[in-house]
Amino acid sequence: MKRLLSPLNTVVLTQFLSAFADNLNFFLIVGMVKRQGVDNPDIAVNYIQIAFLCAYVILAPVVGAFADKKAKSNVLLLGNVLKAIGIGLLLFGLPPALCYVFVGIGAVVYSPGKYGILTELTSNESELLRANAKVEGSTILAILLGTVAGGFLAQNSDLPAVLTCMAVYLLSLFMTLMIPAKAGNSSLRYGKEAVQFLRDFMLLFRNARARFSLIGTGSFWLTAAVLRIALIAWLPLNLGIEDTDQQSMMIGVTAIGVVCSAFLTPRLVPAGRLHRAFYYGLFMVASVMVASLTYVLWMTILLLFLIGVFGGIFVIPLNTMLQEEGKALIGSGKTIAVQNFVENILTVSGLVIYLTLSEMNVSVNGSVIGIGLVLLLFILFLATQLGGIKGQPASLKQRHEH
Repeated sequence: MKRLLSPLNTVVLTQFLSAFADNLNFFLIVGMVKRQGVDNPDIAVNYIQIAFLCAYVILAPVVGAFADKKAKSNVLLLGNVLKAIGIGLLLFGLPPALCYVFVGIGAVVYSPGKYGILTELTSNESELLRANAKVEGSTILAILLGTVAGGFLAQNSDLPAVLTCMAVYLLSLFMTLMIPAKAGNSSLRYGKEAVQFLRDFMLLFRNARARFSLIGTGSFWLTAAVLRIALIAWLPLNLGIEDTDQQSMMIGVTAIGVVCSAFLTPRLVPAGRLHRAFYYGLFMVASVMVASLTYVLWMTILLLFLIGVFGGIFVIPLNTMLQEEGKALIGSGKTIAVQNFVENILTVSGLVIYLTLSEMNVSVNGSVIGIGLVLLLFILFLATQLGGIKGQPASLKQRHEH
């Protein structure tokens, strides 16, 4: 039992619960918006998603320093408290967009702690890659189950979904109390660190491996966020699937793909060969493009599954590469804050492009192809960077040793 609840496994379980509730509440919000009789619910959900992500962009300069200054387990605890408050506010009839901003602030605080603690609990690239695969795999399993549960709970009534969501956040919060609290760097000053954030950002972008990772993971999450919104409009159009519970199950197929990728990644993209992830990014683009053109249910399910598999094998090694470089260059918490900043600026940009295309009356299929082309441009840029990272040692520490 003690081994089952080792510090690393406790982090994985805590993250699973928190991510489960994060995705349950997304479909809860979608259900609420649809029941409120808004003129264009798809556009309303898009705006709510942008409000959530703006919290990441605005708070990025300070949350990394906060995660490095405090014990990472306490950072996870505070993130869950804020998320639970955001969902609890729905019970008082506040607008879903405002409540979702609170959940966003909790997610911003939580994220640097979640990834930063992995570097404290592992001692080399292979261990960190396996830890990342565990966290990503459990996160995506949580996305799958949370998405399906959210679809079912949000179908008829808000209250069961709100109460379930709060209960899961509180359970995740309880789990964080079992993670060892390793003291952070108490000498950090927030004002100074906010100014330093720009320098950290530039430092990571000047490092070939870190730049490759930041652009790769950012383009992945841009695609994932737009696809999630687009599918809600696209499934009724292409396949006649109207109910939120059925829609959530279709989106869940992609999550199953990413769960599979967590097992495949250490074999297909081993430590020391992390740049190979790039090729799976290309396969992901191809799957997105073909999926937007299909009207056959089994074909759509297969393509959504492949998007998940290829996307996971693309993003897990890039996270590992970035955490290694970042820990040696600027500290793990601040690295994740820069990563969140880049990912969410790109994701907001992607959602704004999708929103603009929708308001220009471009078809949903056309919009998905448009986002696929944006992703392809990022992947082609990464192709120009491959030569610069292949021959580099894994971390700054190792480079000093050579």
